[in-house]
Amino acid sequence: MTDLSTYRLSRTENIIFCICTGIAGLMISYLMYRNILFAPVIIPLAPRLRTAAEDILADRRRQRYVDEFKDFLFMASTSIGAGRSMKDAVSEAIPSLKRIHGSNSILACELEKAYERMDVGGEHDITVLMDLAFASGLEDVYDFVTIYSICKTTGASLIIALSKAASVIIDKMTIDREIKELVRRKESEGLIIFIMPILVILFLNLFAPDYISPLYETLAGRIIMTTVVAGAAGIYSMIQKIVRIEI
Repeated sequence: MTDLSTYRLSRTENIIFCICTGIAGLMISYLMYRNILFAPVIIPLAPRLRTAAEDILADRRRQRYVDEFKDFLFMASTSIGAGRSMKDAVSEAIPSLKRIHGSNSILACELEKAYERMDVGGEHDITVLMDLAFASGLEDVYDFVTIYSICKTTGASLIIALSKAASVIIDKMTIDREIKELVRRKESEGLIIFIMPILVILFLNLFAPDYISPLYETLAGRIIMTTVVAGAAGIYSMIQKIVRIEI
C-alpha cells in the first residue's frame, strides 16, 4: 500500500523543480540586486523549498484520495446492502472509480492491490483494509474500516451500520472541504501580501529606475533589499502556519 503521508519527487519532477528554482534564483537576484551572481544564494533554501513542494503535492494527493474515497463509500454501502461481500464491493468499485476519476485514480490502484491480496493471496478482508487505512493516514478511512471490523466480528447489522457510518463520514468530509475552501481563500490573500513588496520593486524598476537606483548602488541599499527578501520569506512562513488547520 502507498503511504500517503509522505511524497517524494519523481525524476521528472526533480528536474522541473531544479529548473524552476534556478529561474527563481536568477529572477530574484536580478530584481533585488541587479546582479545574477547573487542567484546561488537560493541554494541553501533549496531543501526547504523541496520539502514545501513535496508537502503541497502530498496534500493534493490526499485530497484526491479523500474525494475518491467518498465515492467508494457510496459504492461499498450499496454493494453490501445488496448482499455482496466486501471483496466483491472492492472489485466492483475499481472500474467505477476509474470511470469517474480516470485511469490514474489513486484509490483504484490501492483497491486493486487490496483485492489481489484478498483474492489471490487469500488474506482476510479486515487485515487488508486495515493496512489500507494505516497507509492512507486518513482518520475517515480508519473509522470506516474500524466500523466494518466491529460489525463483522460482533455480528451486528453490517448494512445499517455501514450506511450510517458512510453518511456521517461523508458529512464530515463535506464540512472539511468547505473549511479548506475558506482557508484557501485566506491563503490567497496572504500570498498577495507576500508578493506585494516584490511587485512594488518591479514597478519602480520599470517606471522610476532613477528613484530606486540607490538601493542597488550602496551597501545600505543592499542591506535593505536583503531585509525585504528575508521579510517576505518570513511572512510566507507565518501565513502557512496560520492557515494550517487540522480537522
